[in-house]
Amino acid sequence: MNSQRHTKTIDEATDIELGDVDPISLKDIPLKDNTTAASTEATGSGSDAGSKEEPQLESTPPTFFQFLLLAKPELPLLLFSFALLIVADISNQLLPIIIARAYNALVDPLLDPSDRTHEINFTMMLVFILTLVGAVLGWFRLCIQGLAGERVVARLRLGMYKSVLSQDMSFYDETKSGEVVSRLGSDATLLQGSLSSGIPELLSGVVRAIICIILMFYLSAKLTGMTLGGVFVIFFLSFPLGKCLKTLSRLYQNTLGEAQTRSTEALGSPRTVQSFVAEEKELNRYAEKIGDPDKSKNWWPAASDERNTYEIGFKKVMVNSSFYTLIFGGGFFFLYLSLWYGFHLVNNGELSIGDLTAFQSYVFQVSFSVGQVAGNLARVYEGIGASGRMLYLMNREPAIPSKREDDDVPLEEPEHMDGRIEFKNVSFAYPSRPNSKVLRDFSLVIPQNTTAALVGSSGAGKSTIVSLLQRFYDATSGSITIDGHEITDLKLACLRHNIGYVEQEPQLFGFTVRENLLYGVTREVSQEELERVCRDANAHDFIDSWPEKYETFVGEKGVKVSGGQKQRLAIARALLTDCRILLLDEATSALDSESEALVQQAIDKAMQNRTVIIVAHRLSTVMQADQIVVMDDHQIEGTGTHEELIQSSKKYQDLIRRQSVMIKPITESFSKAV
Repeated sequence: MNSQRHTKTIDEATDIELGDVDPISLKDIPLKDNTTAASTEATGSGSDAGSKEEPQLESTPPTFFQFLLLAKPELPLLLFSFALLIVADISNQLLPIIIARAYNALVDPLLDPSDRTHEINFTMMLVFILTLVGAVLGWFRLCIQGLAGERVVARLRLGMYKSVLSQDMSFYDETKSGEVVSRLGSDATLLQGSLSSGIPELLSGVVRAIICIILMFYLSAKLTGMTLGGVFVIFFLSFPLGKCLKTLSRLYQNTLGEAQTRSTEALGSPRTVQSFVAEEKELNRYAEKIGDPDKSKNWWPAASDERNTYEIGFKKVMVNSSFYTLIFGGGFFFLYLSLWYGFHLVNNGELSIGDLTAFQSYVFQVSFSVGQVAGNLARVYEGIGASGRMLYLMNREPAIPSKREDDDVPLEEPEHMDGRIEFKNVSFAYPSRPNSKVLRDFSLVIPQNTTAALVGSSGAGKSTIVSLLQRFYDATSGSITIDGHEITDLKLACLRHNIGYVEQEPQLFGFTVRENLLYGVTREVSQEELERVCRDANAHDFIDSWPEKYETFVGEKGVKVSGGQKQRLAIARALLTDCRILLLDEATSALDSESEALVQQAIDKAMQNRTVIIVAHRLSTVMQADQIVVMDDHQIEGTGTHEELIQSSKKYQDLIRRQSVMIKPITESFSKAV
C-alpha cells in the first residue's frame, strides 16, 4: 500500500514540458515501489501471484538512424565540431609530406649546405605551426563534442525520468525498479560514451583515413593500391565482430538490470533480510546474475544455466580482443609488406626516400584509423543497444493520458470543488489480471462534507476504490464523477491536488521535515500556517522537541521517525494541499493504542469540512461515519450507519464477530441486535 509515493510525482510530471524539468527537484523522487495501494487486490492470492515470472522491461529494436536522431538538438554543435575535426586532421596529415622535404633535402647531393639548412629550418617551422594549429583545433573539438554529449545525455535522462514518472500504476505494478535504474544509469553512461567519444572518434578515424589515402595516392599510386587491399580486408572482417558485440552488450545490460533489481529489493528492506537471516540467500540471488569467479575451477567463467554479467563480460572481452588483434596485427603486417615493396620502388628510382618515409607514416595512420574506426564502431554498437532500451521508456505512452487525444476539446479544471463523489456502475479488473474482476457494478453517492467508511475482508476492493478515484487506474466500465464532472474529463493535476491521501505506511523522503510537509504544495506557505496545520495534526509538539525542529532530516524513507509520527506528518502534508477530499487508507491499523489515539485526534480535525473516505479493518474507527459501505465479493453488500447495519447486514455482523478486540459500545449494540 505505497501509492502515496506516486501521488504527487505523477501529478507533477503530467503537465510539464521537457525543457521545464528541474533536475535538482527530481533527483530524490523514488521511481518505483514493488507494491501499490491495492497490491493485495492487484496481485490476487498468494498462489496466483507467485505462479508467473515477473515480466521483463521491454526495449525498442534499435537502429543506427534512431540512435543518431537522439543527438538532433545538438546538431549545430556537432557540425561545428566536425568542421574543426576536418581542419585539424588536414593540418596534422600534411606533416609527413612536409617532413619528407627535409629528408629529401638531406640526401639531395645538388643542394649546398646553406640551402639545405634553409630548407630544413623552413620545413620544421611549418611543422611547428601546423602542429600548433592541429593541437588548438583538436582541443576545441574535444571540448565541443564533450559538451554536446553531456547535453544529449542530460536531456535523455530527464526525458526518460519524466516519462517514467508519468506512467500509470500498471507500469509500476509490472516493472522492476532495478531495470529502470539501470536504464537511467548504466545505459545512459554507455550512450554518453557513444555520443561524446564513440561517434566523434569514429568520424575522426574515417576523415583521417580518407585524407591519408588521398595523400598516399599523391605519393605513389602503385604502393597505395597494394596497401589498401589489405586494409579493406581487415575493415570488413571487423563487421561481424561488431554485430556480435552489440548483441552481447544488450544482453549484458539486461542482465545487469536484473541484478540491480535484486540488490535494490534487498537493500530496500534490510530489516526483513536480517530478521530472516537471509543474507546468504540474497547474496546467492545476486551472484546468479553477477557471477562468482570463485566457483569456477579455471581462470575463465564456468558454464552456467543462469546467464550472468561475469560470463557475458568475458565473452565481450574475447570479442574486443579479437577486434584489436585483427586490426593491429593485420595493420602491422600490411605496414611491413608495403615497406618491403617501397624499398624496391626506391631502389628502382620510382620513389624518393623522403616520400617512402612519408608514405609509411600514412600507412601507419590508416592502420591506426581503421583500428580506431573498428574499436569505436564497437562502442557505437553498445550505444545503439542502450538507446533501444532508453527509447522504450521515453516513447511509452501511459495508459492514463494527461490530456485528451482530441486536443480541440480541453480538459476541465474547475476553480473550486465541493467534494460530492458518485460512483455509477463501476467495474474494474487490473491490467495484469484482466479476467478477474475486482469491482462489479459498484454504485455509491458520497455527499460533500460527509464521511464514508469502506469495510470488508481483504481483497474485497476497498483500496481499489481509492486508487480509481485518484485515477491511478481507469475503470473498466461505469463512471466516477466529482461535483458532476467525470474524473476522466478533469486535468490530472487538478484532480489530484484536490485529493489528500494518507495510507497505512506513508512514504517520507530523505528530506527535512519542512520539505516533506511541503512536498507537492504549489503555493507559498508561511511558518505560522505550517505550525498551525502541524498542531491540527498533533505533529508540532514532537517536531518542536527536536534540535533542528522543522529542518530535521527524517532519513531515507523516514527511518528516523516512528510510525505514529509518520502518520501525523502525512496528515499534515495532506492538509497543506487544501484538499477538498481526504482519503484515509488503513491510517491507524498498524499503530499502538497511544499512537492511534493521537493520530485519531488528528484525523478527526482533518475530517472537518471535507469529504472523507475511510478504508478500515478496525470497525472501531468507522462507527461515527455518516455511511458505512460493506464490501463483499467485489461489490456492495450493504450501506448505512453502524446502527442500521447491525440490524440489516449479515456481512457486517460477521465482521464484528471476527474482531478480536471490541470496544464496549460495539459489544453492547451488537448484543442487543442479535
